[in-house]
Amino acid sequence: MLDREQIIQGVWGFDYMGDTNVVDVYIRYLRQKIDKGESSPLIQTVRGVGYTLREKDR
Repeated sequence: MLDREQIIQGVWGFDYMGDTNVVDVYIRYLRQKIDKGESSPLIQTVRGVGYTLREKDR
């Protein structure tokens, strides 16, 4: 599980001074690309915490 700050630091670096909502926007873009044909999202929101990945259905 990663919180928004961990994602920001990993993607944009420690000096990022923008809004944390940018993470939500890019998570939405990722979901649109990777969830086509999936019964449930691969990236799951943990309310109040951040995001986690689930295993892909086989």
